[in-house]
Amino acid sequence: MPGGRPILGRDLQAALRAFGQGDGDSEALRAAVPDDAEVASYEDLARAAPPERLGLTSGAHAAVFGPLFGEFE
Repeated sequence: MPGGRPILGRDLQAALRAFGQGDGDSEALRAAVPDDAEVASYEDLARAAPPERLGLTSGAHAAVFGPLFGEFE
């Protein structure tokens, strides 16, 4: 968790809105990871909300969410 703060479902929603370029299913993301749920790693997110569930390519999924977890910096 970068900065010592947990990544929450609401953080993932914000990233999808900001960087998803209109792609991605925010309702599917919210169903998989509720707003107050903590996600410990990108791998955990990929298991709970894989790219195909959100209507994203694997590259777009990694680009949108990976930086939240310190990936691809």
